[in-house]
Amino acid sequence: MLGALVSGAVVGAVAGIASVIPEVVRLWALLPALLVIMSFELVGRPLSLPQNRRLVPQDVIPKAEFEGPLQFGFEMGTGVRTFTPTALPHLLVAVIVLAGGLGPGLLAGVGFGVGRALMPYLRSRSADSRQWDRDLLRALSRLGQICAAGFLLAVAVILL
Repeated sequence: MLGALVSGAVVGAVAGIASVIPEVVRLWALLPALLVIMSFELVGRPLSLPQNRRLVPQDVIPKAEFEGPLQFGFEMGTGVRTFTPTALPHLLVAVIVLAGGLGPGLLAGVGFGVGRALMPYLRSRSADSRQWDRDLLRALSRLGQICAAGFLLAVAVILL
C-alpha cells in the first residue's frame, strides 16, 4: 500500500509539472483516451494495453522492513512487474497528470493500494479459493463495467 501511495505522489507531482500546459490543451488531449478506453470498458470488452506480464518475485517482500514492501508496491503500482486486465489504471494516471494534481494522485495511490490488498484478502477469507477464482473469472466483465462506472464518477469529482 505504501508503494502505491508513493506512486500516487509521483503521479501527482508530475501533474504539477504538467500544469504549465494550458488546461484546455490538457483536457482536449485527455478526451480521446477517455472516450476510447471507457467505451471498451462499458461494453464489457476491456482494452488491453502493452504491459509487462510478470509477477513481482516473492523474495522482494522480506528484503527489509521498509525497502521490500516499498519496492513491491512500486513495481505493482507502476506496472513494472505486473499485469492488469483493464486499461483503467493507465487512464487514471492520464487523468491525474492532465487534470488532477497532488491530492488526486495521493487519493488514487491509496485507492489502488486498498484495491490491490483487498483482492488477496477476500480470496484468503473464502472457504474455497478455487471456487472464488472461478467466480471472479465469471464476473470479470461485469466487474469491469462496475469499475468503469466508478471511474467515471471519480473523474467527474476530479474535474469538478
